[in-house]
Amino acid sequence: MFSNRMFLRRSIHRMEKGLISRPRRDSFAADYVVRTVRTAISLSEIVGGDDSGELQWASDVLARYFEATYASTDERILRARSMWEAFCGSIIRDSCAGELAPFRQPQLECATAKFAGLKSIAVHRRSVRWFQDRDVPRALVEEAAAVGLTAPSACNRQSFRLLIIDDPELRKRVAKIPMGTAGFADQIPAIAVLIGQHRGYEHERDRHAIYVDGGLFASGFVLALEGLGLNSCCINWPEIRVKNRQIRKLIGLDEDERVIMLVAIGYGTENQLVPRSHKRHVKTVVEWR
Repeated sequence: MFSNRMFLRRSIHRMEKGLISRPRRDSFAADYVVRTVRTAISLSEIVGGDDSGELQWASDVLARYFEATYASTDERILRARSMWEAFCGSIIRDSCAGELAPFRQPQLECATAKFAGLKSIAVHRRSVRWFQDRDVPRALVEEAAAVGLTAPSACNRQSFRLLIIDDPELRKRVAKIPMGTAGFADQIPAIAVLIGQHRGYEHERDRHAIYVDGGLFASGFVLALEGLGLNSCCINWPEIRVKNRQIRKLIGLDEDERVIMLVAIGYGTENQLVPRSHKRHVKTVVEWR
């Protein structure tokens, strides 16, 4: 089921790109539209709850797509249109969500002030390794994850999951597996394991996409944690066979799943020393041609 959902997400995203193309063609997405409609119909029977928005997004984009291709004589598009028209009324909609289709992007209001706030959080954040003996509110971590999920990903597939471990014994055991946690692993209140899933990518060319997508997610995630008053420490995952075996056995990973990184989360102790971690000057990184 997961791979079908990833196919649907990718296909709907590709259709959205076709809808915003200049100039827009009368026929596009013909090579995958029939499979896309079939997949949406099949998933509508099993997907619900928090994931219902995916089907509403698919439904709204397909409606726009068939409007945009009304002049097409491509047999594949005509067949898909017929299938969709016979089914589309079965999608349950969230009346508060509005239409989930391409829209006119407005200018960001008060952009300068909002940038200043973002930069302030980014400059303030440092990796904190010493934490208070205090529970981490799950709701805050999920709020931060929601910010991370706004990051772009390859064809909007977001083929990863975030495992948050706050069980006292399990979090200690997991925290000790990667390198770089010696001396502070035992007192981490919660640890997040970011897990990439190759099943979302059909082609060999995408074999590194989980790491790119995961890194984009993690950047927004840790900044959001900081903005919510929580501290964090990014923990590099070593690509060592024995380490992979250890964590796979401990938390249960599917064959196609790979750990991207770990993040320690908690409320830092007051007045602790943190590494300066001086960053490179922008002029040493950015080039213009």
